[in-house]
Amino acid sequence: MQEEVTQKTVTFCIRATKITADLLKKVLVAYLRYQNLYAIKEKCQHGSIQVPYSYYDCGIPDYFTSVPLHWHSEMELNYIKSGNGFFKYEDQTISAKPGDIVLIQPNVLHAIMSDEHSSFFYDTIVFHQNMLVGSYDDRCYTDILLPIFSSRRRVLVPVSQDPPGYHELHDSVRTIMQCAHKNLATSDLLLKSELLRLFYLLASTPGLCTEHTVSTESRMTETLRPVLTYIQKHHSESVTIEQLAKIAHMSSSYFMSCFKQNFGLGAIEYLNQVRIRSACDLLRNTDRSISDIAFDTGFHNLSNFNRQFRTKVGCSPQTYRKESVLS
Repeated sequence: MQEEVTQKTVTFCIRATKITADLLKKVLVAYLRYQNLYAIKEKCQHGSIQVPYSYYDCGIPDYFTSVPLHWHSEMELNYIKSGNGFFKYEDQTISAKPGDIVLIQPNVLHAIMSDEHSSFFYDTIVFHQNMLVGSYDDRCYTDILLPIFSSRRRVLVPVSQDPPGYHELHDSVRTIMQCAHKNLATSDLLLKSELLRLFYLLASTPGLCTEHTVSTESRMTETLRPVLTYIQKHHSESVTIEQLAKIAHMSSSYFMSCFKQNFGLGAIEYLNQVRIRSACDLLRNTDRSISDIAFDTGFHNLSNFNRQFRTKVGCSPQTYRKESVLS
């Protein structure tokens, strides 16, 4: 009898250990996936508890000729003031002109670049849904705001002057930007009410919001997201197409084709863009030598670094450092 009890106890422990190991494996896989996504998440903190939004008066070219692919958990509202540019929005490349309204929903991969023939100026406000939520149970949130913030419904990008109701949207967005620029507690009240009005207009105007279905291109973008993660983490190291293709479980040639098709630039071009942007940060914020910065951002040849820098920024690293100090 005692042997039987002992055997049952051992069997139970083995099964419990297996369950625990399986559960631990699932938790670890989920954690690693989160780490992959987090690595290309924008590191900038937008707003605070007291001021739950950030306003930016943006221009391209400024410190850089484009805003590389990134994502963040907040909503981003852009109003184009002058010039022409492009938004890379998941698997789409969208042209934007003065007067256009571009709403980037949370957790969506996006990038911004100017037309090569002109500068591109736009206002941006980045805000969290908590700014608008009175109760997570009321139908305003469950039926209208939540589907948009979770991307179950997608907002038309961009909203140009053609759709009915544009002028109301335009007036609302301009008021939002003016309030955000003032950055006062009193203007925050109007800002909140205008944001709610904006979502009312988006939800009630036919054609501005649609149910979202995941396309083949979007699935491919998700497949390639770990590659962007790897580049962000390891851009200071030697990185090859073969390494990146292996991460995506593709042949090198197919990987290069898919990357270019989905992101609008080659993988090595994107890698160099990340490296140069990192170099710009170091040039602005440290007094380290240019050769040290070149090697620390993944360039093992100083002349190649200078050439890539001039191509992407429009001036030499020395000139860039001097101009950033003066500004």
